[in-house]
Amino acid sequence: MRGDLAGLTFGEFSAWLGAVIGHSERFHRALYRQVAVEGRWAPLEIPLWRDESPDAARTLTGLAAAVQAPAPDRHQHEDDPGIGRTVKVASRLTDGQTVESVLIPMKGGGHHTVCVSSQVGCKMGCQFCHTATMGLVRQLTAAEITGQLAAVRQATGTTARNVVFMGMGEPLDNPDAVARAVAILTSPEAHGLARRHVTISTVGRADILPRWRELGLTGVNLALSLTAADDALRSELMPVNRLHSLAELKKAVAAVPIPKDRRILVSCVVIPGLTDGPGHTADLIAWLAGLPVLVNLIPFNPIPSRPWRAPTDDEVMAVRDRLDAAGIPVRLRLTKGDAVMAACGQLGDPAARRRRPLESVPR
Repeated sequence: MRGDLAGLTFGEFSAWLGAVIGHSERFHRALYRQVAVEGRWAPLEIPLWRDESPDAARTLTGLAAAVQAPAPDRHQHEDDPGIGRTVKVASRLTDGQTVESVLIPMKGGGHHTVCVSSQVGCKMGCQFCHTATMGLVRQLTAAEITGQLAAVRQATGTTARNVVFMGMGEPLDNPDAVARAVAILTSPEAHGLARRHVTISTVGRADILPRWRELGLTGVNLALSLTAADDALRSELMPVNRLHSLAELKKAVAAVPIPKDRRILVSCVVIPGLTDGPGHTADLIAWLAGLPVLVNLIPFNPIPSRPWRAPTDDEVMAVRDRLDAAGIPVRLRLTKGDAVMAACGQLGDPAARRRRPLESVPR
């Protein structure tokens, strides 16, 4: 029985369904939405199929698995009176691995964002990220990526307006599955998300960024995890910089087709004593010159593998003020979910590294 239907585009799904059972596209759309959005396969629960073609619906029932999305295994939440409830959902995959997603309340908007993972683990080795301690366990399929929205909705009863690829893994290390997932998420037959409500974050895969248009990602937001604008420091904190220097990265970023009304979200983790000094900010300002950016300052969220502390409000504000004085648009990332290890850089199960050999970025 097929268990990958949530990873098909509507065109692919309709072609398969037409070949096995026939019927018109309106029948196909009803069933595709159940699969893509709810992560379920239950043709007889769809009124159109049940009432107009029950024999075909019964035949279809046995052709695919009833569950078409990762199953929510457990979830934890943190409540903040000024923000709302942040929920981390851990979902079990068919091979026993676990993937984590986060439902994030958006302040003052009355809507939510789902932060999805693109891999189990990550091989990028960023020193401020808990997921990095896992190494890369395996890539996720498009069905496992989009299925996280169904898992989050099943666990929380909430449907998100925005999706950010900022969970476990480096999205551009799994580009084809991520691009397919974006196509499904933005399909009117499935989730129907506006492309401006989808954001893909990368640590700087300068070799993959030139494929942005080819991958069909035009109109999707680009977020760059930069943190340091000095090659030596960035190479220490983010090993990907040993493969793609800051000069190479800027050239690749500048070539990405960004809509005129949009900015590149450049995320910088503020680590006391490492990335918060005036010299560091000056390097950052120089690197950003000429790019349409919005800097997102993220206070470092403590993780078990690092002795670094979280910055004080004054330390973060000092960085913000220097960027502001230079005319760089900047915002502060509110820490959400750190009490349940759901904040930026805190996702992942280090025990998973024992299940497969580690893959790592070369030194």
